Amino acid sequence: MVEPRETEPTGARERASRRRLRPPVQRAHLAERALVLRSLDVARAGKLTIVVGPRGYGKSTALGQWWHRLSAQGIAAAWYTASDLDREPDVFLEMIARALSAAGIEMGDAMRPKTGDSPLAIMLDAILLQLDRDPRPIVLIIDDFDRVDHPGVARLVEEMADALPDRVHLVLATRRKPSLAVSVLRTQGIVRIIDPAELRLSDAELAAALGLPADAPELAAIAEQTEGWPVAVQLYRLWRGRMGDSVRMPRFSGQVDEVADYLAEQVFGMLPEHFQTLLTDLAPFDYVEASLADHVRDRRDSAALLEEVEAELPTLVQRTEYEGEPAWRLHPLLSDYAQARLSRSPDHAARLHRRAADWLWRQQRYAASVRHYDLAGDRATMVETLGGIPFISIFLAYGAGELRAILRETPPEVLEALPRLQLMAALAHFKAGHFGEASNWLHRIGQSTGGFLDDPSGCGKQLELEGRALDLLFECYINGTKPTREAEVEAVRALAPDAPLFWAWCENTMIVMYQMRGDLHAARQSVIRTRDTYQALGILPFAEQHLMTHDVLVAFAHGSLRAASEFAAATLRRRGTGGIEPTVTATARMAIAAIDYLRHYRESAADLVRVAFDQFGAGEAWYDQYAISWPVIADVAWRRSGLPAALRLIAELRTRLDNQGLLCVGDLLKALEAIYRLRGGGIDGAEAIARTLPVDADHVPWRTRDLVLQARVLVDLARGRVAAAGDGARTMIEEGRTGERLVTMVKGYVLLALVRDRLGDEAGADEAMAAAVHHAFAEEILSPFVEEGSPVRVVVERILGAAPPLEQQHAETILRALKAKPQYLSPDALNERESEIVAHLADGASNKLIARRLGLTENTIKFHLKKVYAKLGVSSRKGAVARAQEK
Repeated sequence: MVEPRETEPTGARERASRRRLRPPVQRAHLAERALVLRSLDVARAGKLTIVVGPRGYGKSTALGQWWHRLSAQGIAAAWYTASDLDREPDVFLEMIARALSAAGIEMGDAMRPKTGDSPLAIMLDAILLQLDRDPRPIVLIIDDFDRVDHPGVARLVEEMADALPDRVHLVLATRRKPSLAVSVLRTQGIVRIIDPAELRLSDAELAAALGLPADAPELAAIAEQTEGWPVAVQLYRLWRGRMGDSVRMPRFSGQVDEVADYLAEQVFGMLPEHFQTLLTDLAPFDYVEASLADHVRDRRDSAALLEEVEAELPTLVQRTEYEGEPAWRLHPLLSDYAQARLSRSPDHAARLHRRAADWLWRQQRYAASVRHYDLAGDRATMVETLGGIPFISIFLAYGAGELRAILRETPPEVLEALPRLQLMAALAHFKAGHFGEASNWLHRIGQSTGGFLDDPSGCGKQLELEGRALDLLFECYINGTKPTREAEVEAVRALAPDAPLFWAWCENTMIVMYQMRGDLHAARQSVIRTRDTYQALGILPFAEQHLMTHDVLVAFAHGSLRAASEFAAATLRRRGTGGIEPTVTATARMAIAAIDYLRHYRESAADLVRVAFDQFGAGEAWYDQYAISWPVIADVAWRRSGLPAALRLIAELRTRLDNQGLLCVGDLLKALEAIYRLRGGGIDGAEAIARTLPVDADHVPWRTRDLVLQARVLVDLARGRVAAAGDGARTMIEEGRTGERLVTMVKGYVLLALVRDRLGDEAGADEAMAAAVHHAFAEEILSPFVEEGSPVRVVVERILGAAPPLEQQHAETILRALKAKPQYLSPDALNERESEIVAHLADGASNKLIARRLGLTENTIKFHLKKVYAKLGVSSRKGAVARAQEK
């Protein structure tokens, strides 16, 4: 297995990506493209510039000059040269974030580390948020955009063009008209197109490029022959330098392509034979490191030769560098000519591609390697290589986007022939949030391979291990906890006695299981074991991010709210030290907001819970995120707008989960629906739901079980079945105590107090309520009391004078919250939409970004903000956030 640690191959892979974040270095002095630069400066007043022209029209040269000029002026200028392998939208967005970061723009959560995944919408949102926060003018240049101009990327660019802050300007350089809605963008006045006519060299630029005086008589003939096409002029200059002034260039038909092809052939033919051979051998590659050139040529002199040929053809062989390691790139016209020569020797070309594929695979540049195996026509070696692919290691190191990039380059017949590749495809589909479909796909693979045993590539043992590991992961996400999980985990472990990565995989799975069951001591021990295993594997940076998430969730489940807050704050502080995945920071922010709700019962906290939850993608949130967030979100919907709002939210979430195939949250939603139907007076409907819900502790996650027990207690109270209600409350108390789950125990005592008060047992009710306050005050827990409304207020008022001083202060806090009227009854209270907008303000989002998040227009957001300011009596965004949080 290839371990995803920082080895030389991963370092080489990183350098290969980063060298595309600066314009190529031009060894030759090139005339300044004054007219194009002026057009680019003027276009900056809009949002988007598209520089379109065929190969050799000087797009990269002009934009490189502009990039240097902008940087010298103190403008944050980002550069990104796109590659065919960036066509996956998440890879494209990651490269944009890298480019912006390389330009000195703090990317925060947008700088997704290489160790995991972030959903597309969240990655784009994170980039836009960071651009919002940077006050400087920013220019982002994407060169060779035509290489990634596919539907998914095109949609992202359209979204970006619409949502970018006004001070950010996007430039696309492309050989052909991009598949964007250019006419719509033009109508909106946000796009400027610089076409080939503007890219042609002017008479002055032509003279400067050739080193001739402006009145030289031959300029007119050259201009006529080349039509000012920059690469044709450069080829002419090189040709003339070798042929001398006495040789006349032949007449052509008037087609400038004919001139360029002739000149390319002439310039290429004038090179020494060893240079011609070198360029022909290296023509298939975008960027050529010396080590790649040596490997494919089976030589050791490539670096020196590339230096020499760069000096010979300074505008046609360009250099890039990162960390002192150079790479060379052939101009597309020269590359195309050399590849045409190479095509006349198909066996030699296949050998070059095969050797390149081997080298790229060792450099962990997997998608590029598969492409070259395909170009070599070497199906046998491709099948052998992909049959042994360590796709789980690749997933942990580089994310599901890398898996999708590999699959995109893999011929369908190879995918059909290799069950392990099909497993990889199922994992990629699962991480896109298609849980049910991925699980069905995995089931079909298991059936077709006799239970993951029959692998035609001879990797049957690995197939069985990976198939069982994925089945374990899918089952835990989709169906949650079951008594058989330990046995399933042990079965995977038994298949991997010498594969510690899979031991960590199993241990990590058990963390989730223990959290769902409420066995928090076991969860903590499992976190420790997982951290130790990952550290031994050398991939602690990956593990640490996600294990910090579990630290937060375990402390929160325990009711150790201060510890959970500290863990969450520590996670957020790490955002500036190399980047944290948005899904990890979303958990931290969700926990902080949920803790605020537990302690203060503020509506604004619930709004922040919703914002944090929305930072999860379809494939990232598991049971705990739903079980923590949605009871809070539904409670605030009830408080603001009553039963219809709460039921609408529950129905929306149910539809989402049904579409994804995520089953383990279903009973939690039913329990919530029962509670709110009961609060709305629908006792029959509430009872009908509550009685169908399971409460078996071995099969039901503890958060769902808490809500089911709460619903049954409240239904029994409403029906007068007080003894049964008391049994349910005492069950909650006992499970909270034995499971070390403080909030469960507090809620149980609150419900027991209501049961005893209904029986007329005031002393017993006061005793239970005093116990609830006693257990709650140290962590300042409030919401379990206030949720039950006025019946709790009566009992708390009776015990107020008898409580110890500190507990009495907490009881007084509970009473103040109980006496507050529901805000949705006040005409001055924020409605649901206004509160949602204030929550996004607290996240630091601009009006434009809020509009994008909520699917509204920017003018609509401004309209709502005017009403927010009036209701809260403030005049600024910060004031609105502060006042809303006070309330």
